[in-house]
Amino acid sequence: MSIVVENGVLKVPGAQDKLRAKGAERPEFLDDYTLIDIETTGLSPYRDRVTELGGIKVRSGEIVDEYSHLVAYDGSNKVPAFITKLNGITEEKIINEGVPVAEAARDFREFIGDDVIIGYNVNFDLNFVYDLAKKFHLDQLSNDYVDVLRLARAYYPRERHNRLIDVMQRAGIGQVEQHRGLDDSIDTKKVYDDFRQNFTDDLLTRAQNKVKNLDLTSGELESWQLGFRNPVNMKNISFTGRIQMDETDAGKMINNMGGQYQSDVEADTNYLIMGDRDFFKRDNPDWNKAQDLNKNGAQIKRLSESFFLNMLDDWARS
Repeated sequence: MSIVVENGVLKVPGAQDKLRAKGAERPEFLDDYTLIDIETTGLSPYRDRVTELGGIKVRSGEIVDEYSHLVAYDGSNKVPAFITKLNGITEEKIINEGVPVAEAARDFREFIGDDVIIGYNVNFDLNFVYDLAKKFHLDQLSNDYVDVLRLARAYYPRERHNRLIDVMQRAGIGQVEQHRGLDDSIDTKKVYDDFRQNFTDDLLTRAQNKVKNLDLTSGELESWQLGFRNPVNMKNISFTGRIQMDETDAGKMINNMGGQYQSDVEADTNYLIMGDRDFFKRDNPDWNKAQDLNKNGAQIKRLSESFFLNMLDDWARS
């Protein structure tokens, strides 16, 4: 069976359970939805924390409810200085005003409900919220979604940057991005509404056609199909341990995406993909070899199979 991307969703026979079971992207204009925006301490849902959850519920195009809370943790609530400079969120504010993370996760998941989710570069937000829901045993966040960034790229195809602030300024919506959950949710709705008024059928079709549909194992893919965010491009990749995906298909996928599959770890290996159960074992000979090579100048990174596949899924959804 092939490894494919269907409507922007990575499909990996034998290892699908290692991927976040998020919904599919639907570039379209809706009247009823929940729009979300979150703030975090960094870019990685694996090592960073949510500091604020924000969102608006929309019915018939009008805001009917809002959600906005800082998120407090039992352990550290420290916020990097550059994040505080960006949005004003401090450790002190979180401690004094924050809602305990378990309560915040539950309430925000209930606020979203079964709605289609809208957001700006929303896959970033979905990863964090999905993981929160999973951690606290809440309903899986498998809602379909609309990424307003996808619409922006179709509307402004020649622009190098299409950040929320860029689009706000071009449309005369605002000059400053607040980088706060509720404020940015409201601004994103304004951008979405502006696109609704100005999109043609051709533009919407262009956005929809940018959602990836690819067979990653049938043959070499063109650079225009893979895009600029291809995490495999020019990477030498080897596997070790109990990998759930078919390694032959995985090797074909890597080669077809512009990387190089290696049957053994070598000095020029970039990524050593390890079975999840093998990741922390000290007796893996391939990782031991990689560490010895690293001592002599190699730069081999080990990634768990789950991390690798979710990295590919984020690319597939980009």
